[in-house]
Amino acid sequence: MQMQEVIEKLKDILASEGKRDLKTKDIAKELGIHPDTFNSMKFRNSIPYPQILNFLNQRNISINYFFYGNSPKDQLECENKYKILKLYKTNASLGGGGINDLIDSSDLIIDENILNFFGSKECEFITCYGESMEPVIKDGSICVIDRNKTFKNKSICVINTRDGLFIKQVLKQDGGVILHSLNPSYKDIFYKNGDFLLIGVVIGELSCV
Repeated sequence: MQMQEVIEKLKDILASEGKRDLKTKDIAKELGIHPDTFNSMKFRNSIPYPQILNFLNQRNISINYFFYGNSPKDQLECENKYKILKLYKTNASLGGGGINDLIDSSDLIIDENILNFFGSKECEFITCYGESMEPVIKDGSICVIDRNKTFKNKSICVINTRDGLFIKQVLKQDGGVILHSLNPSYKDIFYKNGDFLLIGVVIGELSCV
């Protein structure tokens, strides 16, 4: 679908709500996008899927119906629900740590059925590098993290330290924690209280291997 076609469909929906003679900047406002950014996306034919999904969700409009013209009744059994989550692009190290001055992220549109598999609908994702957590977590895989899950001793967690961001098994210790690697080739690291911040608990892994 071309961006202009998407804009026209959005205009039709808004017209049914009594909003007429809408300009491109009005569509941008409805989607919560700055007009200059929206014009740039229009020029590049870059469809703002996350904002459109939010727009449709607020109105209980089928995604399949909007993009493909399928009737919601005909597609009831195969209609999927989606959530927009965060995929962090920072290098979470499985090995020696990595300095992360800026943590960049992008929106990830994911089927809720996958989230049901992991048992959390409010999880986030982060790419991992290194071999220290093999064979449980592989180099280059994407870890699923839950910021709200209760931390337990020996949980595998994303933890931020003065030396960078790590994914390790966290062992409670008097005065701090030990970051333990499952790969015996890597040594444990101790951080005292105040020198680390628990980001979230790893609840799953996505890997192409």
